[in-house]
Amino acid sequence: MLKKIGDPAPPRGFMLLLFRLPICLYKIKAGFLLGSRFLLLKHWGRKSGTLKETVVEIIDRDDVNGSVYVASGFGDKSQWFKNISANPNVVVVLKNKARDAKSEILPTDQAEIVLRRYAAKNPKLMKAVARLSGYEMDGTDEDVLAFSQVIKIIRFVLV
Repeated sequence: MLKKIGDPAPPRGFMLLLFRLPICLYKIKAGFLLGSRFLLLKHWGRKSGTLKETVVEIIDRDDVNGSVYVASGFGDKSQWFKNISANPNVVVVLKNKARDAKSEILPTDQAEIVLRRYAAKNPKLMKAVARLSGYEMDGTDEDVLAFSQVIKIIRFVLV
């Protein structure tokens, strides 16, 4: 059963530094070291209009339609999520190749499908993502369904 264990805020201070460290790998053209599980997301500030960057985990892909899926572990509290909600046009860097993309926030029924695939492939990581988001789960289908109601899943359609 999905259980709320906290209301975590996006990282600040030293934790923010650790979360932003992978950006340095992309800047020195070493993003390939992170493999195909991560992407560098370039988006524009909704207020400032300046270019922002963050690294997020790819939780699923659709190679037929040229899409990748990511989760906003802090839901709609993440600054990058707020920014892409205001302007869906982004650039994603996969390994070291930059591609224009359009972001789409998935409705919960589609988010559930993506999360089920992720949970089946990565049960331990699914639990870790839930914990980072302030939830505890045992990995059952009911938990994944409940979690899909609270987490935001974003599809980046590559153009």
